[in-house]
Amino acid sequence: MSFNSFSSLENINQFFNSLIDSNKKDALPLKHISKLLNDLTNVLNESDYYDVEIKIGNNDDDVKIFKAHSHILKARSLYFRVALSDNWVERSENGIILFEKENLSSKIFEIILM
Repeated sequence: MSFNSFSSLENINQFFNSLIDSNKKDALPLKHISKLLNDLTNVLNESDYYDVEIKIGNNDDDVKIFKAHSHILKARSLYFRVALSDNWVERSENGIILFEKENLSSKIFEIILM
């Protein structure tokens, strides 16, 4: 799952940076939050650190494979908390969780992930 659409995290990070610039004397806690948001944005945009592949769509024109992070999916969604539990998942030989949803379009799924 490509997390290239996490512009909302980037926007939040820009917001914190503007707060830091406008309030320099009390900015230390904000700098820590800004650094954390920056690190999370980088992890989500890096495709090297994923443990889930989600195949969406059912015809060749609409099939897309998303690379994702199971812990983030489970933290943000009760559905994924259950769907990615050890009782339900199928893993590839290299340990990646394989997940297929043929009844969704890739465009809709990208919106769901935000």
